[in-house]
Amino acid sequence: METFAGYGYVPLEPPTVEFATGTLAEQRMLRFLDRDGRLLALRPDVTTAVARVVAQRYRDAAAALRLAYFAPIFREEASMRGSEREYDQAGIELIGDPSLRADAEVVALLADALARCGLRTAEIDIGHVGFLGGFTDELEPAARDAVASAARAGDLVSAIALARAAGLSAARTSALERGLRHRSTDLGTLGKNAPAASQKALATLEALGPLLQAAGVGGAIRFDLGFVPALPYYSGIVFQVTARGLGFAIAAGGRYDGLLARFGTDRPATGFGIAVPHLHQAVVAAGWQPQSGAPLLVLAPAASDAATLAAAAHLRTLGVAVAIGDVAEHAGQDVHRATVVDAGHVHYEGVTRELEALATLLTRTAS
Repeated sequence: METFAGYGYVPLEPPTVEFATGTLAEQRMLRFLDRDGRLLALRPDVTTAVARVVAQRYRDAAAALRLAYFAPIFREEASMRGSEREYDQAGIELIGDPSLRADAEVVALLADALARCGLRTAEIDIGHVGFLGGFTDELEPAARDAVASAARAGDLVSAIALARAAGLSAARTSALERGLRHRSTDLGTLGKNAPAASQKALATLEALGPLLQAAGVGGAIRFDLGFVPALPYYSGIVFQVTARGLGFAIAAGGRYDGLLARFGTDRPATGFGIAVPHLHQAVVAAGWQPQSGAPLLVLAPAASDAATLAAAAHLRTLGVAVAIGDVAEHAGQDVHRATVVDAGHVHYEGVTRELEALATLLTRTAS
């Protein structure tokens, strides 16, 4: 969040509960009824929630909005998959800026935020939904939807096969397959035999490259036209962050210019979300370890409860974290143990000490 603030983004807490109809992620919602019988849901997607807030509260805003959040999301998952149904997500939304510079800004901010959290070996894959869209636009609506659905589900083999079966020419099918399988630092000749809309998407990615270089993240990116986000509201450049050894994305985002129009405010937008548990797994796998922090002093009580409470209270005024009795969970804190003698003394490491002396000793241990 400090990194987000350093780029001019201000915190926003989106609503946790929303209506369960008229949204793009209905199949992933955890639903329930209110007293009036209306179907509600816990927030499954922060971007849609932010879009609704902006449409309602910032309808007349003339300048770009830079909004940041750190909030839980809730998604229905099959019980046997072992997936979490609630987890924290951190991210930003840049609303009102249609420029390619804005796309470069959010990718650079994502890389900077991850690096400052300790993840410096991440790989950023960048694609454009318009590349696939140029091909599917040449198909009948039913086939178009089937190909797009397969691609959003990550099944590129089926997407290519469905396009071929729907009548896409051999030259077009070959160009589509070559593009969806392409993952490299350059785009090569992917425009050959591709539709005009797909060539336009490739040209946008070509123009983005120098801007990412200028922003300091050019070396960390690869172009991956096979990356098609699961949510259907993305309209342009899209990206995700992966790390070696992990079988899931750490973060993802992109441009979603048409989403706010669904809520009555047609404004361009781009942004990203970071799955905080995935980020945590990635930084731990990369060798990060938590700092020990301040120690915890566990006091065995004296015969006098009053003396025990007085000693604990005085130690806390001296900056010492104190628990009386024992603790079942100390969350990795450095635990020290002592026995209360009286209100001004404890027995610690075989020596009876005054409280001030013990506080000084523990402070020195922590430093």
